[in-house]
Amino acid sequence: MNWEVLTTSPDQLIGESWCGLIRSAGVDCRIQPGDAVGFMGVSVFPVRLMVPAGEVELAQSILDQYLSNDEEPPEDYLEESEEVTDKLD
Repeated sequence: MNWEVLTTSPDQLIGESWCGLIRSAGVDCRIQPGDAVGFMGVSVFPVRLMVPAGEVELAQSILDQYLSNDEEPPEDYLEESEEVTDKLD
């Protein structure tokens, strides 16, 4: 099986989390061997996520959807913020 780099995560913990998300959607994922080497356990350095060559687009769309949902505030966020501000005034 040919593997391709999907993306680079900020560190091993986030990379393992992202791979778990991708695997839960049915796409195989792994950390690039050699990237996750840490003398004290988990690597704090960036790691590359690898997926099968034929599933790069699918894996990217799974990750993109997760990351875009993570960046958007909840719908009622502005309403709650205004309520808190009103109480402080």
